[in-house]
Amino acid sequence: MSRVTSTRNPVVRYLRSLERGPVREAEGVYLVEGVRLINEAMASGQAATLAVYDPVLLSRSSAGSSLLAQLPRWADRSYEVDARVLRAATQTETPSGVVAAARRPRVDPLETHQDDRLGLILDRLSDPGNAGTILRTADAAGVGFVATLPGSVDLFAPKVVRAGMGAHFRVPLYPGIPWSELAAARRDVPCVAMEAHGGESLYTFRWPERVSLLVGSEAHGISPESQERVDARVHIPMKSGVESLNAAVAASIVIYSALRPANSSAP
Repeated sequence: MSRVTSTRNPVVRYLRSLERGPVREAEGVYLVEGVRLINEAMASGQAATLAVYDPVLLSRSSAGSSLLAQLPRWADRSYEVDARVLRAATQTETPSGVVAAARRPRVDPLETHQDDRLGLILDRLSDPGNAGTILRTADAAGVGFVATLPGSVDLFAPKVVRAGMGAHFRVPLYPGIPWSELAAARRDVPCVAMEAHGGESLYTFRWPERVSLLVGSEAHGISPESQERVDARVHIPMKSGVESLNAAVAASIVIYSALRPANSSAP
């Protein structure tokens, strides 16, 4: 059984380097941390190149103990560490016992999603917690894919992965896709943008059979290029004096509205 005992070990330095987007992109991996997420990763067939774990921490729970027996067979390389080394290898102050470098999932070309009922496009969304929560909702609702435009948060950043709660293992993700590629892949599919107050009320809007939903940032909305690509705009009615909803909350409401059964009489 391989063991890492120093916080200066190259394995530790490598895991910390994966907090940086360019390194993750070059390596084709991303960080997955915690017993629950690692168990979901295994169950979904997600592969890993490297895992480090603290057997003492893992043995404190039944889920951790079960994971402990599987880790050496799951990752290409796995190392036992103590709590001190694990803290050095992770971003969290109280790690739950395991962190892994997972391979970026392979996805089909974006063009294969031409007929998806709902695709989600994130435009200049910068908050990783909001992005992860939106991915979690997209997973639960059955959204066909999620893409980001350049300038948005990295979907594989550690905070996004933690907030996504396993969505990365199930939802096809397309980070940093320019509008030219998105428009070609979703040709003839209307694009509907969420706005704080503009456009039609969500209560009266009738969703197309297929749609791409555009979610902008809370602070800046959608980009000038996106403004030119939008076919319709919707807003969530709010009482007077309320400026806006959190981007993740608003996106969740609109996603479920867009996927409402066609024969439903509800608004």
